[in-house]
Amino acid sequence: MVLTITDKQFQNAYRSAGLWFVALYTEAFLVRIDELRDDVKRTHLVEEIFNNGEGPDKNEGGTRTRLNSLWRIIRAGRIVQAIELAANSSRLQREFPEAAQTARELLNRIENGSFAIPEV
Repeated sequence: MVLTITDKQFQNAYRSAGLWFVALYTEAFLVRIDELRDDVKRTHLVEEIFNNGEGPDKNEGGTRTRLNSLWRIIRAGRIVQAIELAANSSRLQREFPEAAQTARELLNRIENGSFAIPEV
């Protein structure tokens, strides 16, 4: 299911997800793409991420917004663009260098063909 989004909608989506979330969760989401396609499994994925307790969200609603925003980017076929933004973000490099490094490593693996983005 391909989704068409404008540049403004793309910007809103990656801002809602947070570049750190894009950097840290994109690969896991792409590997678990079948769970994102299913509403019930997606709800369980939100719970799993929230209960992990590593994010800034005070409730599951915040995590749900992040996950749904990233899912929207994936469905729009703009995930590489989002990873590039995370990898090249000076703010992310300064405030959360591990996330920026994760994004750079994933981007390198996509570019060299060792990680393939699944069909949505």
